[in-house]
Amino acid sequence: MRIHAICLTRNEADVIEPCLREAAQWADRIYVYDGASTDGTWERVQAMRSERIVPWRSDDAVFREGLRAEVFADRRGDSREGDWWCQLNADEFYVEKPGEFLAGVPRSDHVVWSVNLQFYITHEDVAESDFTGDFEKDRARLKSYAAACAEPRFFRFRGRLKWDLNAAWPEHMGVIHPRAMHFLHYCYRSPQQIQMRLDVRRANRARGFEGWDHAKEENWRSMLVPRAELHRDEGDGRYIVEEKVRAQFSEPKSRRLVKRFMHTLGLWP
Repeated sequence: MRIHAICLTRNEADVIEPCLREAAQWADRIYVYDGASTDGTWERVQAMRSERIVPWRSDDAVFREGLRAEVFADRRGDSREGDWWCQLNADEFYVEKPGEFLAGVPRSDHVVWSVNLQFYITHEDVAESDFTGDFEKDRARLKSYAAACAEPRFFRFRGRLKWDLNAAWPEHMGVIHPRAMHFLHYCYRSPQQIQMRLDVRRANRARGFEGWDHAKEENWRSMLVPRAELHRDEGDGRYIVEEKVRAQFSEPKSRRLVKRFMHTLGLWP
């Protein structure tokens, strides 16, 4: 069993190196697709080239979720039945060890979701001291989080899978495993990084991408959150996840039975 990760990135120079270093501990291949970064992200990715870290492409294509399908189409020939494919973002760090977790997933389950433990910069953080803009130096200060949502992150490879180039995920991806992994999501890392994030997303919206409603905001201060509204990471590996988030990856028994029936008969891949 191997793990193939697809990482889309743009202007993530402050975090791309620690992300790839950590992910390379559990992913056998990480294909990095860069969106024409202007802050040195692509150069850092190229400097990290190895058997596991593959700088796949850099271009200025308008962002869409289906960009990952292009990577999959190009590299699917490297997969064997039973391998896993992962959506990896450049600001995500897993709590569990994905390799060990996925090795324990029954062959009859095909999809693993992950809980997004999203970290925020609070009004109090900004008032207490300045951020350096270096993620590895600032990370210890990022303690306030909330379980934002649960999202699919891994799917098991089968040779008959079809992934439309305009779709976020392959068709008939499969039965969802009842347990989820958890990842720490540092999408807000410093005032300067938040401002760049908003600017990049507004630029993509102006070019035709219809998502990222939060990017309508123009100033980084609008993304700050009061500390009292969030949970605190105590560093003990335990995180609070509300039931409404857990329910997002809870697949009804009837749906699981239909999927299992269709996949077993080979009507679905």
